[in-house]
Amino acid sequence: MTRRLRISAAAAVLAATLACASCAVEKQPPPAGTPVDGATGSAPGLGWTLTPSDVGIEGGQFRDPVQGSDTDSMESGSITDGSTVVTLVGRLDGREFVDATLVGLDIADGAVRWRVPAEDVVGCGEEFVDGQVVCYRGNTGTRSEILTVDAESGESSTRDAAFPVTDLTTADGHVYTSHAVDEGDRPTVSRGTVDALDADWSVQFDSASSSGSQFTSTLHTQNGIGLFDDDQGVFAFDLDTGDNLWSRTIPSCARSGAAARDGTVRVERMDCSDPSVVTGSEVVDTDGTVLAATDSVTLQQPTFDAPAESSPILLGTSGYRPSNPDPVWTDDGLVWTVPPDIAAPAARFLRTRGLVYAVTGSVALLRNNDTATESAIDLATGNTLWSRESGRFSEVGALDGDVATLFGPEVLQGIDIRTGSTVWDVPVTAFDDEGIDRQSWPEFDRAGTDSIYTRALSISVLRAT
Repeated sequence: MTRRLRISAAAAVLAATLACASCAVEKQPPPAGTPVDGATGSAPGLGWTLTPSDVGIEGGQFRDPVQGSDTDSMESGSITDGSTVVTLVGRLDGREFVDATLVGLDIADGAVRWRVPAEDVVGCGEEFVDGQVVCYRGNTGTRSEILTVDAESGESSTRDAAFPVTDLTTADGHVYTSHAVDEGDRPTVSRGTVDALDADWSVQFDSASSSGSQFTSTLHTQNGIGLFDDDQGVFAFDLDTGDNLWSRTIPSCARSGAAARDGTVRVERMDCSDPSVVTGSEVVDTDGTVLAATDSVTLQQPTFDAPAESSPILLGTSGYRPSNPDPVWTDDGLVWTVPPDIAAPAARFLRTRGLVYAVTGSVALLRNNDTATESAIDLATGNTLWSRESGRFSEVGALDGDVATLFGPEVLQGIDIRTGSTVWDVPVTAFDDEGIDRQSWPEFDRAGTDSIYTRALSISVLRAT
């Protein structure tokens, strides 16, 4: 709401002068980072770092707002528009996350802009909408609430949702929600605004799932495609219109993760009568075309999936070219070796989990915790590019040419993906040294030229030195 104020002529002149003065000042880029103690190579420097006590929660821990505060997700993180960084902070009480507070920080210097109570928040959108953080409460009953917080001022507002929300996400200035369904109804996804969640459209999917299983559903809107998963099917939809692009459900039950950065989706096929039984996997293009498929029970589930268009598609233990059922290469070493003393169902779970944790261009990165090694394969040939000892778990947070940023509870470093050599390294003890992140998971995000590294006990912005 815009408030119109009556001002005197003198005040108007003063206001105009101030406005012109502020317009004349261009916002300067963030200063270069200060080298981190113990860092090596071309490591980014430290812009600033804060602890939970610095933002007003003594004895607290940082958590990812996207995962909410309703229970302890054990995942740290933040969301940002490149100006304000929003994170969640609270105290642990068993599995409960109490005194939960959303905190807005200035990305330039870490100044605390605002704090907003965030108890019982189920989750928040990954992007700001109209300059606001969008979150929701209540996904197990008949009533849900939408919480919004202005990223600049911290002004918050709560409004009743028109329907019970089971999941919420945001993308490109829109709010996407999935609905709870009554017995016999089909699951529904809507796009709209914070005031009218279904203002743009609502679509129903022909799911075979029972209404009692609705709370296991997930909703994603990443990399230009919408995905709705329930316990027996996955439905891809157009973000602008809601049109169902393709689906996998009974009698070909499936589930999936988020879309890769090229918009393709890894689909995990499963037995409809027993979802724990994997029957194969496939990669599906945005129009529903199956680019590659395999009956292998090995699932490759990279958390960073940015394949090169010219490279074979990695599925199971092989590389495939689109529309060709025969693999280009096969490597049975891309799956766990399960010790004989491991019994089902744990053994079955391990046998289906592949070793690939990232696909970066034409290279796949692998980790074998059993042998404490990391390696890389060339997707064009399946040949091993390099292998090295590594007992420290990590994921890929960013890719700059051939240099991947690896982050984890004990890792923050850049490696050359084609040689495995360490380009730079930052000791994580420079941020906090209590080792608590061995039980929780940090996060690394890019915001323009800045990087945000969030741990349980610290949130930091890294900059080029």
